[in-house]
Amino acid sequence: MTSSNPDSLRRDSDLRLIHALQLEPRASWSELGRALATDPVALARRWARITDEGLAWISGQRRHFPAVAVVEIECAQGKAAETAFLLADEEIVRTIDHTSGGRDLVAVVAASDLESLSAFVIDRLGDQRLITHARTHLVTEVLVEGSAWRLNALSEEEAQRVPRAKPPRPRAARQVPADLQAVIFRELYRDGRTPAGDIAAKAGVSNQRVADAIATLRYSGDLVLRTDVARSYTGWPINAWYFVQVPASSIDRLRSTLSRLAEVRLAVTTASRYNLVMTLWVRDLADVNRFEVLLEKVLAGARIADRAVVIRQAVHVGRLLDTRGFVTRLSRFHDDPASKR
Repeated sequence: MTSSNPDSLRRDSDLRLIHALQLEPRASWSELGRALATDPVALARRWARITDEGLAWISGQRRHFPAVAVVEIECAQGKAAETAFLLADEEIVRTIDHTSGGRDLVAVVAASDLESLSAFVIDRLGDQRLITHARTHLVTEVLVEGSAWRLNALSEEEAQRVPRAKPPRPRAARQVPADLQAVIFRELYRDGRTPAGDIAAKAGVSNQRVADAIATLRYSGDLVLRTDVARSYTGWPINAWYFVQVPASSIDRLRSTLSRLAEVRLAVTTASRYNLVMTLWVRDLADVNRFEVLLEKVLAGARIADRAVVIRQAVHVGRLLDTRGFVTRLSRFHDDPASKR
């Protein structure tokens, strides 16, 4: 039974809208209004409030980063917060979590090439007096990524009514020039719902050309639009990292097996002493241990070598978060492209 508490009702309505936007981040308010049987103007106002409060956000990003790593970081005593603050504005940093256990921070970093990633890990991290040790796990394959995670706040029928992204027009150019790509990625990274007209004005091209370019990039898989939500607002407030050793013979089964586990947010194979690193959201601390039992059942021979509960998220997809996990701002690098170092 749905609670009549106004705060609960508002949260339920918020999560329904966020789930719809996970299914199609650039759906029009009219399309969403029909899918959710709600006034489109009311939905637009609701989303404006959600983003103003930092509860959820939409970002566009490249799917293919040639060099990705999960980095465990140990800090000098009492310096974890300062370290996270310093690393937050690095271009390469996607996520930073404060964690329990044998490391202070877990970071996900993504670069255009292995040389750039190596320079960050060896030079930037190595030069930080606050960091005492860092372990780098190079990602060999992404099995599950956060953009595929869903709130499941809508019924199956409602979810089916949300329109999906349309393929490019037959007359659309098959290739998007690099300079136009740069403007599109920059603007959609800041806000995945930025209107084509606003991007066109900055790129000096027509609205139709931008709309076609976005459709082409999405259809090819080069551009991924994702709707993220503050973990504390979802009903899955506990976040944990697992470092797992899986028999090589079981790796092929991971793709289908892990995608069926609703708790899994990110799962990657790595070239390190662990060959599987994953993060998941669960409802309470006891579920951290329950999931270990489940994982070892579905992955024969798997051994969880280590785990870490996230105490606080500092950065998520280039957004700086407060103690509740709500967005406060973009990282300075992404908020101001002129700040590239």
